[in-house]
Amino acid sequence: MKPGVTMIRTVTIGILGISLSACQTVNTAPAPSPAPSQTSLAPASVSDPGSIAFRINPSGNGAYYGWQMQVVKASRNKGFKPFTTEQLSAGQMKEYTLWPDSYLVRVSRLGELKSESWVDVLPGEVTVVYADYGLFSEDVKISHEPDPARIDPNIDTTVWRIPITTTYGPEVMFAHDGYRAEYTGPQNNGNPVGTGTVEITRNEQPFAEIDNADITGDKITGDIEYADGREVDGEYLSDSRQIEPGSTTKWPDGTNFTGTYRVFDPLEGELRMADGNVWQGPVRERKPAGQGRLTWWEGGWMELPEGSAFPSQTGQFVCGDETVAAGDCYYYGGKKLSGPDELATLMERDRQLAAKAAAEEAARKAASETTQPQATAQSGCRNASGTFRDNTGNSTLKLDSPGQGNGNFVSYTYGSAQKFRFEIGFTYVTTPDSISVTYGNGTYSDAATGQVLQRMSAPSGTVSCRFDGNLLVMDGVEYRQ
Repeated sequence: MKPGVTMIRTVTIGILGISLSACQTVNTAPAPSPAPSQTSLAPASVSDPGSIAFRINPSGNGAYYGWQMQVVKASRNKGFKPFTTEQLSAGQMKEYTLWPDSYLVRVSRLGELKSESWVDVLPGEVTVVYADYGLFSEDVKISHEPDPARIDPNIDTTVWRIPITTTYGPEVMFAHDGYRAEYTGPQNNGNPVGTGTVEITRNEQPFAEIDNADITGDKITGDIEYADGREVDGEYLSDSRQIEPGSTTKWPDGTNFTGTYRVFDPLEGELRMADGNVWQGPVRERKPAGQGRLTWWEGGWMELPEGSAFPSQTGQFVCGDETVAAGDCYYYGGKKLSGPDELATLMERDRQLAAKAAAEEAARKAASETTQPQATAQSGCRNASGTFRDNTGNSTLKLDSPGQGNGNFVSYTYGSAQKFRFEIGFTYVTTPDSISVTYGNGTYSDAATGQVLQRMSAPSGTVSCRFDGNLLVMDGVEYRQ
């Protein structure tokens, strides 16, 4: 199809038998120009977009204002963003670019639904939803029949054309193990067609971008660029959600891996490290993991029961090379030792150092536990805060902060078969060995019903006080935290 030219077909919403033309051409370039004949148009590609145009009768007779079109959803395509036009009036048209599919379209006037129908959009074609009306009735009809009389190039119509970026957002292809891939590009009835762009993130950070992405079958091919500079010679298999097994990944520092993958991460295979050493076995975060074999760049190999210990492996291992049969070798912190005696000496030294460190830590802890009560005793009642109860459990004392603040006292007493509750609030200021209290009004009530039997006050004053971190003694009465 030539640039700026779009084939038009129509879905007519008509009143009083007026119908809309179709199968004509209009120029979609900004400047008006004569429309070419249909015979000059190149065939549309399945990857071309189409559009829906909402057009209002330009005559100005009858109900010529307040018309709206709502496109609710696409039948199969992903990433479609529903939209509603603003209220349009006579002689106005709004055209929305869409990927080919069937769309649920509703037309209303001044909030009243006039029509609801599935409307097809085809590649390279404009489907016109035509709001028509009469002076005395509004009988909305939808028709796909061509009517050349509908589009008159001599009628001045205001047209707004909305790009595909407004009607479609990215399609989520997969979200797996922290990875998320989104496709932006042509669709046709739910299937990606042609080429588009795939953006991949890992834990919400940019990971890779595929330009000219072609999604065919279970593969995504195209020009891929990884954020960390790696190069991968295989494709991503969308059905199994991983890089194609046997693919090789190369990083800028010289590390490369060939084997199986979990999404884009090496899982198990051969890892050639930047220093020339080669690991065969499980891999995590571009490092040896699990049980495998390490081959040194200068020759020789060793079996590691846990590859994550490399390069600080310590212990007895099975080693060998091309000329020496497999046998035991000994390492400490990644350094090869002369034999088992040297390893035993170093391990005993570590044991003694660990025992000494543990003893020193225990001594520090004991000293801290000893000095804490002493520090508390030095400042006495200044440190008291929290909830305290007397030895009977019937009285509760609360202090909201050390030194000074607000407090509350609650005490339960018994008389015959009744239980009574006394409560009073107060403010206080403490010294290491005294507390000054100013009481508010107290209440004496029936504990079962809450009925207040008497309101009373208490004399304020200063009494002796001591606190050791647990036991609080006020005026000779003991309370424990």
